[in-house]
Amino acid sequence: MKLGWIIGKSLRQHSLSTGFAVVSIALGVALIIAVVSLREQTHRNLNEAGMGVDAILGPKGSPLQIVLNGLYHMEEMPGKIKWTYYRKVLSNPIVEAGFPFCTGHSYAGFRVNAVDQHFLTNFEYQPGKTFSLSTAEGGEGRLFRALDEAVAGWAVARELGISPGMTFNPVCGVASGPVHKNSITFVGVLAPTGTPHDRAIYIPLERFYTLEGHENVASMATDEQYREISGAYLKIKRVRGGALNLNLQGLKYDINQSTAAQLVIPNEVLPKLMAIIGWVDGALFAVALLVTGLGTMCLLVSLVSALRERRRDIAMLRFIGATRRTILGLVLTESLVIALLGGLLGLLLGHGLVWIGSLYIKAETGLLFSWLYLSTADIWLLPGLILLGLCAGLFPAMQAYRLGVLRNLRPLS
Repeated sequence: MKLGWIIGKSLRQHSLSTGFAVVSIALGVALIIAVVSLREQTHRNLNEAGMGVDAILGPKGSPLQIVLNGLYHMEEMPGKIKWTYYRKVLSNPIVEAGFPFCTGHSYAGFRVNAVDQHFLTNFEYQPGKTFSLSTAEGGEGRLFRALDEAVAGWAVARELGISPGMTFNPVCGVASGPVHKNSITFVGVLAPTGTPHDRAIYIPLERFYTLEGHENVASMATDEQYREISGAYLKIKRVRGGALNLNLQGLKYDINQSTAAQLVIPNEVLPKLMAIIGWVDGALFAVALLVTGLGTMCLLVSLVSALRERRRDIAMLRFIGATRRTILGLVLTESLVIALLGGLLGLLLGHGLVWIGSLYIKAETGLLFSWLYLSTADIWLLPGLILLGLCAGLFPAMQAYRLGVLRNLRPLS
């Protein structure tokens, strides 16, 4: 009689308790897989989104708010900064380039940001990577050349069905507000970058000052003394080994001591953002461990219950020649099979949860998550399931090991 056949028969005979144990383990494993994968991908994406920007020059206010607005197109800038002050910072010897921007407009729920054309050609959203409109990479059309032209991010174009030649009217505000009468034509769609920049529409910086209804700032288009911007991305000169210039901290101190603006370094602020959201995945991970623990208890109860019903069968196996070690291995193997079945189901469910979560996160932030991402939880899944199965099966296995043959072979009546 083969071991596999005996285990299969036992699983079928106790299908209800076995199924409950499998589902319980699967739910716990799925939660662990999803939480760890989303957490690791979130940290990776947040870090990568900040790697392309050495510093952000912004108005006085919350540094986190400036990073969320500048890098992720969320929140709102807490104010404006003078163009003349931006030019002064740009003249600092350690500043290699600057990319000014104005925010505060939207279209169909997406941000409309006014930028200098150099932003679309020279800005590195990640080290060494600049925006592209190449059709081979997924882009389309060309850069804007006139005030009434715009370029759409890849995600915006995909969700709104935008193509070159279509027009839109920007809305004053990021949620709702008056619609400007100016009709702007899309002339290009940026290739996908996998960053939140895919979820924005870009218009010329001068267009921001000349939109209908902006009479109070129209003079900013021609007179730099009155011009204001929401902020600027700064690229800092590198030193030997590609490290940031050490004088960056000195520049940050000087700017932050002034009343005109502040300098925010994303890589210093992002850990604070991760700390804020860290308790959420910590709590979910704890829940996942509790559910997995419950699944282990269900497996233990299932095996003990099955053992009580199979005492006579096990005694018969011992009578026809099965050793104590064989019986011990039989129960432990059955426990491992149930744990592995639950783990396999949990693996599929977990990556399904990541896929669902990635759709929501992409819609809200533009960050790309992959349901095929191999997380730390995936790597340790098999060893963990083996340990879980052995721990759950050890007690009933020892009971089966000590089972008396003659006492359990006595007649039933």
